[in-house]
Amino acid sequence: MPGLFADRTVRRIVLPLLLTEFLWGMGMYFVLPTTTVPAYLQSLAASKALIGCMAVAMSALPMATQFAGRGLLERFKRRKRGLILLHVLAIVPYFALPVADLLLPTHHHLLVWLVVGGLALSQIIMGCVLPVWLDMIAQVVPITVRGRYFGISMTCLAVGGILGGVALSAMQHWLGAAIFRGAFMATGLCFSCSMLALSCAPIPERAFLHPPSPPLFRRIREALAAAHLRYDFGRFVLSNTLHTLALAVLPFFVGYATATQGLHLSAAIFAPMTIIQACGGAVGAFVLGWLVDHHGPRWPWVVMTLFMPAVALLYPLGGFMPLFVGCTFVTGMLTTSWAVTAPAMLELSPDGDKSAYIALTNLAALAPATVGPFIMAGLIEGSGYRAAFLATAVAGVLAFFVALTLRGRTTGRSHKIEQDEVTHRCGEEETVKAVQ
Repeated sequence: MPGLFADRTVRRIVLPLLLTEFLWGMGMYFVLPTTTVPAYLQSLAASKALIGCMAVAMSALPMATQFAGRGLLERFKRRKRGLILLHVLAIVPYFALPVADLLLPTHHHLLVWLVVGGLALSQIIMGCVLPVWLDMIAQVVPITVRGRYFGISMTCLAVGGILGGVALSAMQHWLGAAIFRGAFMATGLCFSCSMLALSCAPIPERAFLHPPSPPLFRRIREALAAAHLRYDFGRFVLSNTLHTLALAVLPFFVGYATATQGLHLSAAIFAPMTIIQACGGAVGAFVLGWLVDHHGPRWPWVVMTLFMPAVALLYPLGGFMPLFVGCTFVTGMLTTSWAVTAPAMLELSPDGDKSAYIALTNLAALAPATVGPFIMAGLIEGSGYRAAFLATAVAGVLAFFVALTLRGRTTGRSHKIEQDEVTHRCGEEETVKAVQ
């Protein structure tokens, strides 16, 4: 990837960032919300509704705090140090949960709620971090190689995940029933090492600085105006929202794989599934990131929206092992979907501080991310897994058709016209209010 590493200054920043992603991915794949965490909750006799609560804690709650990220980081004199400190606070629950598991081995119900609450706290903090992190990347990585950066970074994350998955399988033999305790501890250690790598990245302070931001409500109005369906950004937000609803079924795949009315596989299958998903994430991130750079975000996103309908229709046939491996591999590609969604958000949104547009995209997905797991749990409890898979396929197909309405790579002129329209509409609204 000579284009990404050609500039010496960019290279000095990018290499530690890639190491950061590698170590973060290694930790993340020890406790994936689609494999290890639901398997742990099942071992604690948690209901489907509580597994749905976990999915909400890890996917929906971060979306509710997106707009707070910029203001929170501005409180720190040194923004990079503030960014690292917020990450550290998010890591603390991963050290606390193994201690709770050790001290409360028979209090299963309490442990379930500690897991859900601890992960919720961690993800709320990460929700604040995400928009400013992506905005920082937009400042230090040129747009011409941004797709490759996200592709390579997500590949590093997934390769780290492969190592994490292999280590998880080995830990299963060594630790036995204490495997989940060890997995959470390993995640905390890997995440901490990741922050040490980030501290070595010479990220300039200008990457966090923008002209004085307008008031929060003005930023929200501008983001809402940019999300109108007449713009590519608005159609992307809608497609991403539907895609998020389709993803709500993922935490229940382990349950279906091990259920007697499902694939009836061993309860230990979550570890091999983690490795397969990590491999899928590595391949998907690299290929899709390359496609984004060469063809824009439209077609990679269209392909991404097809993954969930395909998996939902084929997974019930997973008794045929090659098909089970294939579906798990494709599901893994969704764990590194940032290789497509991140550059799409950055490229399709108006210029300037991107944090508000990133926040809006994720906030729009809050409702399906919150309600979706409970809908899937209700369908599974009431009508079986196949009803949940059918609902997933419908949501995914709708996301696909909306994605088809996106145009190709936005030209500078058309992007400028869209941005001027957004600014003009917000200015008109403020003028009317002032007159009134």
